[in-house]
Amino acid sequence: MRDRILVIDDEPNLRKILEATLTREGYEVSSFGGFEEAKVSLNTEDYAAVITDLQMPGATGMEVLQYLKQYSPDLPVILITAFGTIERAVAAMHAGAFDFVLKPFHNEELFRILSKAVQSRIRRKREPAPELMSALGIGPVPLPLFGRSPDAERFRSEVERITRLDIPVLMTGETGTGKRSVSREIHRKSSRVRGPFIQLNLEAVPPVFQITELFGAEKGSTPLDLFSKPGVLELAQGGTLLLEEIDALSIEAQNRLFTAFENEWFSRNGGIKRFPLDFRILATTQKDPALLLRDQRFHVELFQKISVETLHFKPLRDRKEDLGTDFIPYLTARASAKLGVPATLPAEEVVEWLLAQDWPGNLGELEARIQRAVSRSCGAPLELRHFIRD
Repeated sequence: MRDRILVIDDEPNLRKILEATLTREGYEVSSFGGFEEAKVSLNTEDYAAVITDLQMPGATGMEVLQYLKQYSPDLPVILITAFGTIERAVAAMHAGAFDFVLKPFHNEELFRILSKAVQSRIRRKREPAPELMSALGIGPVPLPLFGRSPDAERFRSEVERITRLDIPVLMTGETGTGKRSVSREIHRKSSRVRGPFIQLNLEAVPPVFQITELFGAEKGSTPLDLFSKPGVLELAQGGTLLLEEIDALSIEAQNRLFTAFENEWFSRNGGIKRFPLDFRILATTQKDPALLLRDQRFHVELFQKISVETLHFKPLRDRKEDLGTDFIPYLTARASAKLGVPATLPAEEVVEWLLAQDWPGNLGELEARIQRAVSRSCGAPLELRHFIRD
């Protein structure tokens, strides 16, 4: 069965070219001149990917993306954009687009991007169905929210309460405990779900570039700013902004961000236009906030602004009850579906061994170890030798 691709573009000639080109490449193609025409097909047909022009009369490519992120979040969206709208295409990438191609594009580039998008869709569809999760008693929630222990139930209730409040949240906990996926869940269930979800890992941004990444810059504001560009505060307007490893912010960036919160507006570097702070901010850190404040490494008033609510994520070694009842069975099933390898639940001695580990990488490390074991087992019952490194 051929993969079905949906094309949305208001230019008839380009639609015809895409239809012919993609059909020759082996895809089944449906094309429409606008989003309203395409909606019925989207709701009734199973597509592997969507290709849409970014700039169209009526609903734009960004609006197409926002609709699909709400109603078909696993369907990859590829944007076609002209040179003058690259900035908006980058903003769409931040909002969840799979990729974009620049007009005039080469067929090979489009085929490469489309092939990756279709494969990503196939991998997602192989993951265990919600029915399996319900059978395990964990429901359709992100992995960090799994569990039937009293602590897990309390944590889930706390997250549910926070999703209804449009206020800043500081999330603390070790790497791999699921702060990012819970951030997405908070956004998905919030009143801002129709807006973008933008994230920035501050630890990965050198201090000298942090202000530009946050606030954006006008062309020529510094010798390095050869083009005007929006920052993440601007891209997140109307949605949610996740700042990961907030403790990595330079003092200068902390002061600038605090001023923006105080004023309730900000401007790009070198710019005069004021943008309102119309987004919800979520922040994460692996550090102990009390120590950051005690050592005067973080702006006290800024900390108060971003931590109206706090969520602490326990490490996996402190969640042994949930590890045995929920995480191991679910991750085994997911690895089996993803790899196409039959797998049975680990034997009791294997579960005991898994429970005895510290898991410094937490959920990410556990998932990788189970996936490796399922791969090594080649369909045989999972034994300890499949889990222990060579």
